[in-house]
Amino acid sequence: MNKMKTKNSKNGIRVAIGVIFGVLVGVFTSNLALWLPIGIAVGAGLEYTSQESQNNNSEH
Repeated sequence: MNKMKTKNSKNGIRVAIGVIFGVLVGVFTSNLALWLPIGIAVGAGLEYTSQESQNNNSEH
């Protein structure tokens, strides 16, 4: 039996953390419709900047 090797990737972790943050703040403030997209945007921004810094470090 051949086992498939899975790639251990950390892509999307920061977006998931942003979603969790947005949901938690949204639930506590009773304004989920506002805080969920804010959490997604913050997580996506963190993910983008971490990928950019990794790309810059690998070039040098």
